[in-house]
Amino acid sequence: MIQKLLYIALMATLLWSCEAKIDEFKASSGTANFETVVFIGNSLTAGYRDGALYESGQRESFPAIIAQQLALGGLNTKEFKQPYMQNEAGFGGRRVLGPSTDCLGNTSLGPVLMPYTTADSIANTVNISAEGPFNNLGVPGAKLQHLFTPLFQANPHFARFASNATSTIISLAQEQEPTFAVVWIGNNDVLGYALAGGAADAITPTETFRSMFNALEDSIFTGDTKGAICNIPSITATPFFTTIKPNSLVLAEAQVAGLNAAYEALSHINFEVGNNFFVIEDATSPGGRRQITENELLLLSLPQDSLKCGGWGTAKPIPANFVLDETEIANIESAITSYNASIAALASGNNNIALVDMNSFFNNVHANGIRINGQSFSTAFVNGQLFSLDGIHLTGRGYAIAANQIIKAINNKFNANVPEATVTNYTGVVFP
Repeated sequence: MIQKLLYIALMATLLWSCEAKIDEFKASSGTANFETVVFIGNSLTAGYRDGALYESGQRESFPAIIAQQLALGGLNTKEFKQPYMQNEAGFGGRRVLGPSTDCLGNTSLGPVLMPYTTADSIANTVNISAEGPFNNLGVPGAKLQHLFTPLFQANPHFARFASNATSTIISLAQEQEPTFAVVWIGNNDVLGYALAGGAADAITPTETFRSMFNALEDSIFTGDTKGAICNIPSITATPFFTTIKPNSLVLAEAQVAGLNAAYEALSHINFEVGNNFFVIEDATSPGGRRQITENELLLLSLPQDSLKCGGWGTAKPIPANFVLDETEIANIESAITSYNASIAALASGNNNIALVDMNSFFNNVHANGIRINGQSFSTAFVNGQLFSLDGIHLTGRGYAIAANQIIKAINNKFNANVPEATVTNYTGVVFP
């Protein structure tokens, strides 16, 4: 009996010694230095979502998430500072999911404006620069040129934390003598044109973009300062431009007969029972109108009641500022390709900079979706959980996913071991 017990004890000891052991995660800065980290960019960096900048959204900005992961690994013990809004309304314009009734009397759940008061907005106009310096220097609406421009009077968010009327985003970053910088800028250099349907704003010329990005490198990545630069995703990876399908005009037989009779003089416009392409403005076409093609885009800002009850897309052409035609899309994609080539060239020419290929990542998610922490994400509006209710900016979980892409690039470039964020710890689209 004793011999049997000794045998069992010996075998248990041998089995325990042969078990695979999971190594404890050991965070490391590698060749990077995260003592003082600054984040430079626009609304994506600021934590903008649902059409507004508001406090709880800022707390789930990708800079805040990266700062949390650095602190979790003991790689940065300094307090991370953001210029928080004073409430959940921001300057107004925030969207939430709620019931709305359309022109046909049908009620459904969709994005509606969250009520706010003038007092809510005024509370966010107070300058809080004394609470800085701020690590998150993202400014909604900022183009590349605005990094070097005093925006104190022109941009209400920058006015909140700029030290004085001559402050620039770059100067506020330089004053902190950063050891590491994360940059995501350039989206607005083409996005403003896209959001206006090509009817307003202008795409920043490629040479100007390249020159200003070189100036950014010379201003921030000096001495031992290292960092990461994100490139620019394609607009077709965002639900703002892909949710309303060009051929989602559904017609019954009686409607088809009436419309074809009305367009008898314009033979290039024709309808049939079932799905059809909407009619859009086009000054170069007979009658100043034509049907949209499958390669063109309708903007999410297109008023749905005008489609349902106002005759838009059928009797009346959809105004051009709600459409991106093939030429406008080509202009946009050409600019993004050129911008990303400049960013890639800059990163490859500077060993202190990691390139984060957000363009390839979001294009892949748009094509195939992605599954993380047991949840599926896609670029579908609302249900995709990646993009917020404005169709352009990310949810909290979307920003966590972006943060992890940046962390992966940092770890790979600088032989670091920064822990990735748990995506499901953050919020997606919130249903009532």
